[in-house]
Parts: sequence; C-alpha cells; structure tokens
Amino acid sequence: MTLGAKQTADSRRVRVVFVATLATALLAVTALAAACGVTDEGPTGDPSITGVVASATPAGGSDAVGSFLIDQGSGDYDKASVAVTDETGWYRRGGDGFEAIDAPSVAELTGKTVEVQFTGAVAESYPVQATAGWVIVGD
Repeated sequence: MTLGAKQTADSRRVRVVFVATLATALLAVTALAAACGVTDEGPTGDPSITGVVASATPAGGSDAVGSFLIDQGSGDYDKASVAVTDETGWYRRGGDGFEAIDAPSVAELTGKTVEVQFTGAVAESYPVQATAGWVIVGD
C-alpha cells in the first residue's frame, strides 16, 4: 500500500467515525426531546401537576419566570415548586392543538392555571421541587 492510499483509507475511516458519531448525537437529542415530552406538534404525555400559580420568582436579572409555586394542584402532586430553564417549552391551547409561546413574565404567570410536566429528578420534599419540561398556560 502506498502512502497516498494509506492516507485515503485513514481519511475514510475518520469520515465514517465522524458520521457515526454525528448520527448517534442526533438520535440522543431526539430521544431527549421525546423524554421531555415535547415534539414539533407541542407537549405530549400527561401533566405531572395542574393548578393555579400562587407565586412566581423572576430569573436573575430579568422579568422572565425562573420558578413558580403551585399551591393547590391536582395530578401526581398537590403542591410543587417548579423551576424553568431555557429548554422548558411554553404553550397555550389553540385551535386543534397547541401554540408555542414565549416564556411569560412573573406578572403574566401569577394567578394563571397551568399544566406542567416535570423532567429529570424530582426532589421529594414538600412541596416537591422539579424542573418543567413543558408548561401549558391557561386563563
């Protein structure tokens, strides 16, 4: 095998490894999005808790919601302290499905009925502490 042929074979191996790694990463991202209960059509699965937002706390340095408290909820939990992240999906019901919305301000969210699906670990304190995978904001 000549030096040029060896380099060509090596570069093919590198490309195959790169493509395989990229495909694996894309599958992992797709699986993560599905695990969070969010698809292109909106949230999927049942909410972990539904209830009225009793209070909300802004994210550092902004008016956007960083966390909120549901005091009298229904579903898997009756009370929850819910953190939101940049990955949290925000929705309203509209037409036959869901409409994606921007994260509301603290003032906009307080007093609204929300449906929340948790993602990741849930701290089993009282109230439970969890991160929202998606939030559906009602009236």
